[in-house]
Amino acid sequence: MSAELPALDSGSSGKTFMAADKEPRVEVRLTSILGLRKELQRRAHQELTQILNEHTFVGFVDSRRALVQHRTRLYMVDFCKISYHLFYHRVLFDFMNYGRLLLQPAPSIRDLALLAAHELDGAANADGVADKIAQRFSDSREMLEEYFHIRINDACCIESMPMLVRDYSPDYDKLPLFLHSAAFSVNWDDEVQFFKTFSSVLATFYAVEPPLAGDPQAAKDEFSLVVEHRIFPALKGSSFWAPDILLTENALVQLVDVPDLYRIFERC
Repeated sequence: MSAELPALDSGSSGKTFMAADKEPRVEVRLTSILGLRKELQRRAHQELTQILNEHTFVGFVDSRRALVQHRTRLYMVDFCKISYHLFYHRVLFDFMNYGRLLLQPAPSIRDLALLAAHELDGAANADGVADKIAQRFSDSREMLEEYFHIRINDACCIESMPMLVRDYSPDYDKLPLFLHSAAFSVNWDDEVQFFKTFSSVLATFYAVEPPLAGDPQAAKDEFSLVVEHRIFPALKGSSFWAPDILLTENALVQLVDVPDLYRIFERC
């Protein structure tokens, strides 16, 4: 049974965020997107995919790792690392067909960009950098609306973001960094590279990050609820192709196989 979660949180901004109904599905024919989907499928690890598609959640180890069971085996997974790949997968496979998260009131792109610019580029350069970020998003707003459901109004404020997992809202305190990364780390000149790099930046924004040690217990409890009842269920079924890089990232490690335990007990 799915847990009852609080309303979508806005972080420290004081804004409210609501999920909009999903729109009619669109058939995607862009060869660049179809090619990136095939690349994901080629990189998929069959056994990892099966484990995550068929797992049973057992419990948390700490703020970024949990235990899952698949058949007779127990695994420890780094759900923060896995969540990035989940969202990258969703950006590509639900391309143009996301739900919407409505941001009310709509935050100013320039105001958010200014926060990131002060931190990353220094106070002396912040205004100029923020202007460039706002201009980039303003110039691209029709494309961002059509492809990613990122709606930007005439005042250059963000009215909506894509809903990549049902009833999941990212940490909107990360919006300034997302805008900065999208403006300067994305290849806006080549179609394939644009979709690949923008999808990666968007997935990084949506990926879960553990609460800070000093966060209130209520925030930590909500984080655990979201991970258990939103992130892990989104991995199940047949809609997620687990990439083989999860092995090199140590994002999934087998701890024990039940038959091995029985043999140990028999020797005792």
